[in-house]
Amino acid sequence: MRRETLDDNLTQLQAMLDEMGPLVVTAFRNASEALLHNRRRLAEQVVARDHIIDGHRAAIELLAVETMALHQPMVSPLRSVITALRCSQQLERMGDLARHVAEVVVRAGDRPALPEQAVELFTEYGALVTALGHKAVTVLRTRNVVLACELESDDDAIDEVHRSVFELMFGPTWAAGVPAAVDAALLARFHERYADHCVHLANHVVYAVTGATPDEVTL
Repeated sequence: MRRETLDDNLTQLQAMLDEMGPLVVTAFRNASEALLHNRRRLAEQVVARDHIIDGHRAAIELLAVETMALHQPMVSPLRSVITALRCSQQLERMGDLARHVAEVVVRAGDRPALPEQAVELFTEYGALVTALGHKAVTVLRTRNVVLACELESDDDAIDEVHRSVFELMFGPTWAAGVPAAVDAALLARFHERYADHCVHLANHVVYAVTGATPDEVTL
């Protein structure tokens, strides 16, 4: 076990999260870029680098467990350790969803993973989700509760685009066929779930700082 002080371990946990967060944001941004512009090699890089994100999560979990076993933190420090565990799990899932998007591009091979008529919607979708990921990671780094509480409303705009994807697929103008619709539905789901994990990440930070949920916080 590590023999640092509790404060040392808490500082190290935060530093590890700060290092993991940007990796996840970059993974999704690159996956979206690969999807929109048929960049298969970029998609392959996202898939190949997912193990790095997994390794960060494992290291954070190990340090968090050691910290609880050795220092037996109480109240606020305990919330910080638990939050580090939860946030590392959320970040890993976000990385997995970025990998899933990239895998659709890889499977498509030389053909576009998206039909032309869906590109405009997914351009907006990808930009919104990438921005939300960046904001969530900023919340994680700064512990800004006000910023964290904004993510719920930001996610509403993403839900609107998600509905628009299905309106397009089931509307009279869809001409790309069933297989393309299946891929678009999966991709929309990956985008939506990534955004949901961003919100969960911010909620964990609110809990770490205040001991309350965003609904209970008075700003």
